[in-house]
Amino acid sequence: MLAMKFFSFALLLWPLFSYAQSPSTIQSPVKPYFQQEVNYKIAVTLDDVKHTVTGNIEFEYINHSPDTLKEIWMHLWGNAFKNKRTAFSRQKLRDGNSRFYFAADKDLGRYKNLDFNTEGTKINWNYDTKNPDIAVLQLSKALAPGARIRIATPFVLKIPASFSRLGHVETSYQMTQWYPKPAVYDNKGWHAMPYLDQGEFYSEFGAFDVTLTLPENYVVGATGLLQTPSELEFLKRKEQESRELLRKGVNKKKDPFPASSANVKTIRYTAEKVHDFAWFADKRFFVLKDTAKLASGKTVDCWVMFSNAESDIWQKGAFYVRRSVEFYSDKVGEYPWPQATAVHSALSAGGGMEYPMITVIGNSSSPKDLDEVITHEVGHNW
Repeated sequence: MLAMKFFSFALLLWPLFSYAQSPSTIQSPVKPYFQQEVNYKIAVTLDDVKHTVTGNIEFEYINHSPDTLKEIWMHLWGNAFKNKRTAFSRQKLRDGNSRFYFAADKDLGRYKNLDFNTEGTKINWNYDTKNPDIAVLQLSKALAPGARIRIATPFVLKIPASFSRLGHVETSYQMTQWYPKPAVYDNKGWHAMPYLDQGEFYSEFGAFDVTLTLPENYVVGATGLLQTPSELEFLKRKEQESRELLRKGVNKKKDPFPASSANVKTIRYTAEKVHDFAWFADKRFFVLKDTAKLASGKTVDCWVMFSNAESDIWQKGAFYVRRSVEFYSDKVGEYPWPQATAVHSALSAGGGMEYPMITVIGNSSSPKDLDEVITHEVGHNW
């Protein structure tokens, strides 16, 4: 995330923030390093009238630790926007921002229909007593070192208005921290923490297989490699249309939300060795593409998606992404994924925020400013 005012000071205060009561006890002596693995399969449908996503998630949790686990702590960060008593709400008040505290009920967000199970057998689970965006699953059979378990649940997420990162502005969607995910378990124990409007996120690495169903005139940018040929053709057409419209000139003051198509499309993404999955959907997006060429001969697709609002300074955006990928690949190490995307969308937390293979950028004051923010956020992939 782009550096925030007093960020260094905030890091010093990090241990003072509200954590779950029991999971993150530091164990002594410290165990050798290990890393857990979580592989996800998610399928959801967007309802852009009710502002919900509805579907199912299944994840395979692989215990690479030397410990036998009797429970799995979960982040349910969509519940950070459930009411005015969450750690997020308290944080915003401490920061002097009461917008969320006085928000209308219709603009809040939360999960419904959670029902965790393993191979059809229900799992007993409870919310953390102080944080509705943390839960603990009690395993009926302890998970031995080297063992794996598949856990699934249906869920409905009411998407909040844009108060932080997850949110929507009318029918523009910023889908980040949007699915139930296990907290990290490392050699210091469980790290279950409530969602806060700062910093990056400590999450387990693994693979994602994500299917999205939504009205067919949405443009989507996401983590991962798009696996749907018809959607690839759609993006190719959008890019051609975008270049022609931008060549003619657009009215920045006019940026209406088009009506949603009555027809829907289903698109699929896969991603390997990443710690998160984010997606952004907007019917207004222009689409531009460039191609990064790395020293090894590998190529990386470089996409940008943006609306009318700052279309004048985003016309070189794909080049900024490309240059960033080539620069870091040359100076730090080769970019390991097939694509990199930057989107201009709502962001109520800093100037930009990175996710694997995709970054969201807030408003910029100039092409130079945009170039710097894209370069900064793309660099977080390293």
